[in-house]
Amino acid sequence: MSGDMSPAPEPPAIPDLAADPLRVLFVCLGNICRSPAAEILFNAELKRAGLTERVYVDSCGMGGWHIGQKPDRRMLAALQRHGYAWGGHTARQFSRADFSQFDLIIPQDESNREDILSLARTAEERARVIPMSRWFPEGSSFTEVPDPYWDGDRGFDTVVELLEQSCARLAAQIRTTAVN
Repeated sequence: MSGDMSPAPEPPAIPDLAADPLRVLFVCLGNICRSPAAEILFNAELKRAGLTERVYVDSCGMGGWHIGQKPDRRMLAALQRHGYAWGGHTARQFSRADFSQFDLIIPQDESNREDILSLARTAEERARVIPMSRWFPEGSSFTEVPDPYWDGDRGFDTVVELLEQSCARLAAQIRTTAVN
């Protein structure tokens, strides 16, 4: 795993939910493995927490190779093994407009984070970009969400398990913010 995305002891601040729904965007390279999985898992957590009306969730990829495609069949199988169903998402590419449409932009790895930050024009846009690793469980051996594309089935299961824990932590933080 790469670089300086070590887990933070305290999750980053979540924008106030009082005015509008919080808009969360998960980003990976092609939008067929990690980011659609995060979208599916996070939506499931929001449903459990009773927050589906308070948070809008989407995902996209930095590259355009898979635009219009459903998630990788291996990711769909891993999600199914863990009790989750595909919600109909098809891949799309990140655009500059996403900075104005989302409150939190959550890249899955350092390379995606750097690519997103290179498109940001203001400090406010840069502040919206928070790596998924900030919600990793304490003591995680991962520094970013690993790309399972070149791995076998176990790699996809590992990603689902890591994202389940991370999405639960993010949803819990949002629930706490929504209550306060």
